[in-house]
Amino acid sequence: MHRALSSLVGVVAAAALVTVGGCSSDPTPERAVPSDPDLRAGLATLYAGNSPTPQDLEEGRCFAAALQERLDPDAMLAAGIVAEEAGRVQVVEALPVFDEPTAQAWVDAQLACVDYVEVSTRALLTQTRGSLDAGQYAECLRATLTDDEVRAALVQTLTGGFDSPEVAALATAQSDCAT
Repeated sequence: MHRALSSLVGVVAAAALVTVGGCSSDPTPERAVPSDPDLRAGLATLYAGNSPTPQDLEEGRCFAAALQERLDPDAMLAAGIVAEEAGRVQVVEALPVFDEPTAQAWVDAQLACVDYVEVSTRALLTQTRGSLDAGQYAECLRATLTDDEVRAALVQTLTGGFDSPEVAALATAQSDCAT
C-alpha cells in the first residue's frame, strides 16, 4: 500500500528484522513474547519499508497501533506476522499469504490510517517523476471504485488472490485513471 498496488505487497513484506522482548506464561517451551511498545515498533518498521519518508513512518506507527487493536500477539504468531526463533518472538521480514480474517484485520488497520487513493496517487507521482496529474488521477479513482471495492482488492492481495476480479478491477482503474 505504499507505492502502486503492484508494489503494495513488496513494501509491506520488505522490512528490517526487529527483535522484540518480554515474557510468556506458556510453559512449554517458554518463549519471549514482545511487549506492546516493542511489537508496535517492529510492526511500524515492517509497514514503513526500507526507505521510509517521514509520512511513511507516521503512517507505520498509526498502522502498528491499529493492528494491535485488531490482533493480539498470539494471533500475529499464528498468522505469520511474527515468528518464534530461538525462544524469541520477532516481527518477520517477509509476510506470508494471510487467511481471510487476518487479511481483513490488516487492511482495516491500514485503512484506519491512510486514504488508499492518496497513497496510490503519491506512489504514482513518484513513479512518473511528477508527470501524473494527481488531482485528475485521484478524482478518477474515487469515481471509479468505492471504498468497499478498494478494501476487497487489498484483502485479496494479502490472501494471494492476485488474479481475483477485485484486484483486476483495482489494477484496471489505476491504469485507466493514470492515462
